[in-house]
Amino acid sequence: MKNNLQDTHQQPINLTQEEQSAYDFLSANHPLWAEQFTKVLLTARDLITKRLVVSIYRENMVNQAHTSQILNAEEVPFALVSPTQKVMKMDWPASDQSLYAPISGFHAFDRIDMQGPFYFVSLSDSNHVQRIMHPEEVLDVILKEAPQYKGPASQQFSDDMMNSAANMALALSYQATALKDDTQSMLEIIEQASDSYLRSEQAVIEGHPLHPGAKLRKGLTPEMNIRYSSEFQHKQALKWIAVHNDLVRTQTLEHTYNDTLFNAFEGLKTAFDQAVPNDAKDAFSIIILHPWQYDEILHRDYQDEINQGLILDIDYDTTYYAGLSFRTLVPKLPQTTPHVKLSTNVHITGEIRTLSEQTTFNGPLVTHIVNRILTHDALFKDIKASTIPETAGIHFYNANDQGEYQTERSEQLGSLLRENVYHLTEDNTINIIPSSFVSVNPNEGTAVVNTLITRFKAAQNFDTFESTALSWLSDYAQALVDLVVPLMVKYGIALEAHLQNAVASFNLDGSFNHIFIRDFEGLRIDEAQLNQLGYSTAHFHEKSRILTDKSVSVFNKAFYSTIQNHLGEMILTVAQHTEDSAAFENSLWNEVKRITQAKFQQMHEDKEIDNERLSRIEQVFFDQTIDYKCVTTMRLEDEAHEYTYVKVDNPLSPN
Repeated sequence: MKNNLQDTHQQPINLTQEEQSAYDFLSANHPLWAEQFTKVLLTARDLITKRLVVSIYRENMVNQAHTSQILNAEEVPFALVSPTQKVMKMDWPASDQSLYAPISGFHAFDRIDMQGPFYFVSLSDSNHVQRIMHPEEVLDVILKEAPQYKGPASQQFSDDMMNSAANMALALSYQATALKDDTQSMLEIIEQASDSYLRSEQAVIEGHPLHPGAKLRKGLTPEMNIRYSSEFQHKQALKWIAVHNDLVRTQTLEHTYNDTLFNAFEGLKTAFDQAVPNDAKDAFSIIILHPWQYDEILHRDYQDEINQGLILDIDYDTTYYAGLSFRTLVPKLPQTTPHVKLSTNVHITGEIRTLSEQTTFNGPLVTHIVNRILTHDALFKDIKASTIPETAGIHFYNANDQGEYQTERSEQLGSLLRENVYHLTEDNTINIIPSSFVSVNPNEGTAVVNTLITRFKAAQNFDTFESTALSWLSDYAQALVDLVVPLMVKYGIALEAHLQNAVASFNLDGSFNHIFIRDFEGLRIDEAQLNQLGYSTAHFHEKSRILTDKSVSVFNKAFYSTIQNHLGEMILTVAQHTEDSAAFENSLWNEVKRITQAKFQQMHEDKEIDNERLSRIEQVFFDQTIDYKCVTTMRLEDEAHEYTYVKVDNPLSPN
């Protein structure tokens, strides 16, 4: 008879240092929240473990994609519940362990989704079964099997998972407390908020769907995490300083830099005039600071400039809120001032989230080029997709600083202004970040994207959810492909159009209206290709990482973010809402394939596109296998900026 796992194999929960710190803070300040924290702790740990285990298989770490076995649940040597009745078995001989992971679904790009709890069984004694209590236990067996990964990078990765698990528990327990008696769908909660777009950013509780560092907030205490992270919905007071023009570099889309800010923020000019001496008003420019950066970094690293009167405080009161991207802050309706992307010395997801010089300098330059292309090229006429302009950027720059010291100081003080999305959207629309498509109210259980489709079904009298979803997703995918693919193929501009870098706009009946792609920091530009089409990049920042001569890097950036991440997560979530999810997921990918094939056919008729280049990209786009970015391997190999890829099956392949 098989063992009952719930009774036999769960170990006592010993809090990590990060978890203890969070629990102590909650106990002292929010007792009911603290109670929820202990209830969700194992769930939070399992969510981080899941990301790690899925990565092991998908990235073929330690050859596990080739050696792992997929078993029927009844073949497992103990009682284990699996939604699909399938279980992944990974052997780790160096640790005398097999890892058993319940499989929740089989998806495109060789993705096998799994769900906790996860278990270790001794290879030498199948009666020795232990529930995996923390993702750290899985990392331990990886490092024992592959000691080449041991080192500073793996230690940092371990710290990352400790931090992520604690922060996941904070977020889940906050949601459980805040929505305790709310049984509405998450879409209804978002729609009924005074600012649906902002509320959708705050609804993304679990973070990156694949990254084991999904909730990373290293460098923050629990109190700071709660104060500054989007899911906790707290007001933020932006900080404003005037910095002497000898110590800044600026860039704007139009107007002068200070005038751009004065036009955007009512009363800022008065505050600036009060802070800066009358005879020096033309000698200073304004930098917006994240409140954490102001409190923790400004006086620590720039005290000499402050003492010399080269950095001055501006007393200007502005209430903003954190977006899903920790360092991007936005106002709440009815206020429609710009969104601001700011520098923070906080380790989030994969790296310290300061603001590179190229980001603040190049944003308006990229905006100008993309705006001109979208306005003048017939390929982009009447499409339901556009980009969100980056209107002004600034960063600290002291010519006397040298090397890494100069780079660090420049990246710690900087700000980038982005057009407020409500200046671009139509009235009577619901505007949400696509990352929230997978979000649910745990008391109700339906993902935002599926509620939208169900609403569209009722409005249009479709017969089934499946037929509705096919039509709905076709409109959405068409808009994404219309923008991203021709920009990449013709101009060599690869937008990083993943779920977090977009705002999707829907009509009140759930139908698709428009999609806006934002954030040019992570895009890639094939410099020679763009130059060949008549757009100079000579005026871009001299440290521009976005400019490359590697066409493969440009292709992968566009394909991964748009097809694999953006459409991939949507399609997976929609398919899971149906009875025959595998077959329906395949039909959704066939529709994406049809749309992209038609787009390539349209581009073949464009005489300005080099046919050899077009055919080469087309062949890769529809090849049997495609590159997949290895988010976990990159962390263990300490290659944050040099992407690692494996080949996975491509659902767009006609074969």
